[in-house]
Amino acid sequence: MRRALSVHVAEVTATLAVSCLFLAVMSGHLQSIDGLVMWRQALSMTYHLSWSFVPPVWWGSVLTSSSRGVGASFQYVPALFVFRFLPQYNPNQGNVYDLGLLYADRLYLLVGAPVWVVVTAAAAFLSGLTAKELTGSRRAALWAIAFFSLGSPAFAASRGDTPQPLIALCWIAGLYASVLYRRSRKPVWLWIVAASLFYGVLVRPLEGSMLLIGALAILCLPAPLKSIRSAMAVGAAWVSAVLVTLATNWVRFGSPMNFGYRLGTPEASWTTPIWQGVPNALISPGRGVLWEFPALILAVVGARWLWSHERRVEVVALSTMPVVLFIESCTFTDWVGGWDWGFRFFQPALPLAAVLAGAGAIRLPRVWSPWAPALLLSAGLLWNVPAITTDILGGYGAAYQDGPANWRLESFPLIGAWRYLQHVFPEHGTDGNAVDIVWFRATLVAGKAALLPFVALLASGLILWVRSIRLVAGDERDGELVSS
Repeated sequence: MRRALSVHVAEVTATLAVSCLFLAVMSGHLQSIDGLVMWRQALSMTYHLSWSFVPPVWWGSVLTSSSRGVGASFQYVPALFVFRFLPQYNPNQGNVYDLGLLYADRLYLLVGAPVWVVVTAAAAFLSGLTAKELTGSRRAALWAIAFFSLGSPAFAASRGDTPQPLIALCWIAGLYASVLYRRSRKPVWLWIVAASLFYGVLVRPLEGSMLLIGALAILCLPAPLKSIRSAMAVGAAWVSAVLVTLATNWVRFGSPMNFGYRLGTPEASWTTPIWQGVPNALISPGRGVLWEFPALILAVVGARWLWSHERRVEVVALSTMPVVLFIESCTFTDWVGGWDWGFRFFQPALPLAAVLAGAGAIRLPRVWSPWAPALLLSAGLLWNVPAITTDILGGYGAAYQDGPANWRLESFPLIGAWRYLQHVFPEHGTDGNAVDIVWFRATLVAGKAALLPFVALLASGLILWVRSIRLVAGDERDGELVSS
C-alpha cells in the first residue's frame, strides 16, 4: 500500500484536493425523490432488515420501497452500520409532504452526504490513474482529474444524491482494472472487473450492463479466442448480477420482471426521435453536454493520439460506452431527467471522457497547449458555480423540468439559477432560496463561526492542488535530467 501511494503521490494529492473542495460545497441534504427512496431503503435494510420502508413515506402517494436498484442503497450500508448509534429522522405520518425528509435528516448529513464525496473522489482518482496508464504522463493524469472533478457536472453531482455518479465509479473502476489485467494478467484485476460489473448492474441494470462493452473489448480484443476464460468470468459476473436483481425485484415488487418502473410510460420508454434528442442533449442551454463539460472536445484529440500510439482497443472501449449511453439517454422519453443540473443521464460517461480529454490536453499543438485546456477547464468550472451554490429545489428544478423549457436562454444555469437565490444565509431549516452549502445552513445553529470549516476546506483544497502540480513539475524536470 505504501509503495502504491508513493508511485501515485501526485494523483493522491490531487484527489485529496478535490475531496476538500467537495466537502466545502456539500449541501448536506437530500435533493431528489430518487435520493430519498435510496436513502430510506438503506435505513430499512440496515436497521430493520426489511425491504419495506420503516415507517412508510408519503410523497404524493404512500411509498413502501425504493424503485431504484438495490446497489444504489447498499452504498450507504457500511457507514450506517458504523454510525448506528446516531438517531434517525422520523417522518410525519399522514398525506402531507414532509420537507424535513429532505432538509432535516441529520443522519443523512453526517453519514449519507459524505458518501457521495467519496464516490466522486474515487472516480476522479481512477480517471487520473487510467490516463497515466494509457499515456505514461502524470500531467495527463492531473488534467483528467481536473476535467472530471472541477470542469464537468461531476462537481455538482458530488453533492448527491442520484445513482449516476455510482455508475460512473463502476465504469471507470472496471475499465481501469481491465487495462491492468490486459497488461499484467494478474487475477486480482479480473476480479475487480467482475465486481465493478456486478455492482453496476445492481445499481442500474441497463447502464451497469454497458460496462460489458468496454470490459470485453479490452479483455478480449484483438484475439477473442485466446481470452475465453476472461470473457467467461466477466459474463458470469453479469449473469449473477442479473439473477440477484431479478430476485430482489421479486422480493420487493412481487415479480422478477418488475424493475420498479412501468414500461411504456415516460419513466421507462424511448420515444424521443434521435434527430431531436441529439441537439437537446448536446447544445440546449439547459442540458447541453458541450456547455457543462467543455473539455469534451479534447477527448477527440486524445482519442486520435491514443489510436495512433497502439491504444486502439482502449480507445474503442472509452469511446463506445459514452456514445452508446448518449444515444440511449437522448432518445429516452423523459430525457431531461427531472429536477437536476445538466444532462444527468450522461454522468456515467464523464470519467471516461475525462481520461481521453486528459490525453488530449498534453497533445495539443504548442500554440494551443498553454491556454486551451485551462480555458476549457475554467468554462466547465464556471458552469458549476450556480449548481454548487443554489438549491435545485428552490425553483430552478421545477422551472426547467420539461424538454422545451431547456431551449430557453435563461435555462442556462449561469443565467437562470440566480433569480432563485434571494439571500445568502438561510432564514429557516427548509429555506430553498439561500446559498445551498451545509456550512452556510449551519449558521442557523452556530452563527458565522460555522463558516470556518468552509474557508479551511477551500484553502486546504487549493494548497493541495498546487502541491500536486509541483509534484508533477518536479517529476518532469527529473525526467529531463535523466534523459540528458
